[in-house]
Amino acid sequence: MRECVIIGRPNSGKTLFALNFAGYLGTKNIDVTFRTYDGLMTCRHFSIEEAKRELCSNTLHKTCSLQSMLLNMKVGKATVNFKLTDTCGVSEQIHADERIRKGMAQTIGLLRSVDLLLHVVDLSLINKGFSKQSSIDYEFYNYGMICKSYVLLGNKYDLSSAKNNLPHLATAFPKARIMPISALYSQGFREVKACVARNI
Repeated sequence: MRECVIIGRPNSGKTLFALNFAGYLGTKNIDVTFRTYDGLMTCRHFSIEEAKRELCSNTLHKTCSLQSMLLNMKVGKATVNFKLTDTCGVSEQIHADERIRKGMAQTIGLLRSVDLLLHVVDLSLINKGFSKQSSIDYEFYNYGMICKSYVLLGNKYDLSSAKNNLPHLATAFPKARIMPISALYSQGFREVKACVARNI
């Protein structure tokens, strides 16, 4: 089964995007499989709203393991199934919490085997002074340029300050295919759906 993996910094909006994108595809209830670094797997059933209440947070590193859901999508007259996997946010610093360090390592280890990388960047944090050299986002971008399929999702496009930063994102990541989205309001999801459809 084809797999789309969502990567990015902590609190860039990855989990909210995953759940609202599942809802956009028509899913009302989901089974989320949690897989820890040491291979422990558990599965829980949620409504989309329950999952958002439990899995989304403003707290850094709310997600510290892989969280996968099986989704289906209409592509022409066919219905295709694919796996959408949310990951632990990755930052430059070595985290003091071993569980979070292992979650970051798990995220990085997953990159080699995916069919589509959806790289979520918080547009509200991109500006003229954005430093590519010290950014984990730039490392993801460099990897994305050599892997099979990669798209950069500029999140929080619903904020006026974030909209103004879109040209800076394009300057920082000139070769990336960039899609502005709002994970909160499901804006830009039609374009993301079309991209996923081409890669699954």
